[in-house]
Amino acid sequence: MKNLFLSVLICVSLPSFASDGLICAIESATYYKRVLETQNLEVDKYKHCTISCIVGIECGVKPTAMIGVAKELYDLFGGGTPELEDLLANLRGLRLSQRGDIQNFEECSSHCQVYYSK
Repeated sequence: MKNLFLSVLICVSLPSFASDGLICAIESATYYKRVLETQNLEVDKYKHCTISCIVGIECGVKPTAMIGVAKELYDLFGGGTPELEDLLANLRGLRLSQRGDIQNFEECSSHCQVYYSK
């Protein structure tokens, strides 16, 4: 339900950006969120960093940044707990996604772990 709301929010409020990149970012973030949930990790910022990194690699920086901001707006309006630190962790992940030596989920995970312990 949360992902559906997030998708609708993005597509309704930002129709000119509802491109393949945005759809890719939503689907990819949803997939990797499930992957990290199976690991029973407690460090929220690590998750934000890792997901932003791998989604940035797979789908591009702009759509990934958009869904990260949309997620925090959703939290702000009652969907969760909004935190500036979440946005900063997303930014760190996006920066990592632009490095040539980071190319997959495992590499994103290990680099984010340096900043945010699992």
